[in-house]
Amino acid sequence: MGLDCSHDAFHGSYGAFSRFRDALVECIGGRVDRGNTFEGEKSYWWFPEGMNSSTNPGLYEFFSYSDCDGEISPEMCARLADEMEAILPFVEKWPDNLGGHIERDGGFVAVTKRWIKGCRAAALEGVPLEFG
Repeated sequence: MGLDCSHDAFHGSYGAFSRFRDALVECIGGRVDRGNTFEGEKSYWWFPEGMNSSTNPGLYEFFSYSDCDGEISPEMCARLADEMEAILPFVEKWPDNLGGHIERDGGFVAVTKRWIKGCRAAALEGVPLEFG
């Protein structure tokens, strides 16, 4: 069982998606707090100073979104793709040692670019990017 997003944005384990989000927030200067819940480990992401839901609504939604179901609107997909492209220089400098499904899919940079491409496709079609 794993996460399969529409528009070929992401296909892999929930753990891989969590590692992907953890690495993204850390590479832009944020931090990750991990805590144990009844279901297991959960991550909480903190943006670096100056980034928040008003300045970066796409990234904010990406980090606050459930990893198992739901959807991201076409409008928010377009914003998220723009914001992810803006942080690509930081992504490209981050160590690419996430392993597992991230490595299988070409590494951290490739997975980030695939996510951007999936968001752009959903936005262009005018349909949500779906988590399932």
